[in-house]
Amino acid sequence: MGDELDDHLSQGLPKRRRALGFLKMAYECGIHGLVNRSITDKLLAESGHTFHIGTDDPQMRRIASWLLTHYPEAVEELVLRCWKRNGREDVKLVGLLIANTEGDAWTRFLSLLRSREPMEVILDISEEIKRSGRDIPSAQFLVEWSGKSRIHHQAVLLIASLEMRSDLRAVVESAPSGGELFERIRARALGE
Repeated sequence: MGDELDDHLSQGLPKRRRALGFLKMAYECGIHGLVNRSITDKLLAESGHTFHIGTDDPQMRRIASWLLTHYPEAVEELVLRCWKRNGREDVKLVGLLIANTEGDAWTRFLSLLRSREPMEVILDISEEIKRSGRDIPSAQFLVEWSGKSRIHHQAVLLIASLEMRSDLRAVVESAPSGGELFERIRARALGE
């Protein structure tokens, strides 16, 4: 006997615009809204996301796995459309899809960044890419990306902090200042 998510996914991914609505319904499968509502409302207000349902990691991994298995040809378009819609579950799904497809995941991720991104999103997706078995990029790669914008430079610091190497020290030291958590990550990366 299947569960609510299996039943929903068995309908198949609709084409084009309806695909995003289908995915949002998948995020909601098995979620008890009233239980999560106060937590997700607070997180939503602070994050800048268009929605935050509270879908857990195992369910998000099931959705990503289903897409990668049954609809690999749709993944690239879904990455762009989900990132643009900017729901919390959308960006989590983007991270899972980027991390688990062929190609240069770091470049794909960094090229998506907007002028403002929650640090939690950058860290979450960076950790997912590293967890997929990819190495932290070279210092040269990170320096090139750090020059694109303030958010890219801060993202590079977060990426470098996942595996602090001596060749990345200058990138971490030169990143623009951020909030308290960001500065704690920088200090930890530099061993201070």
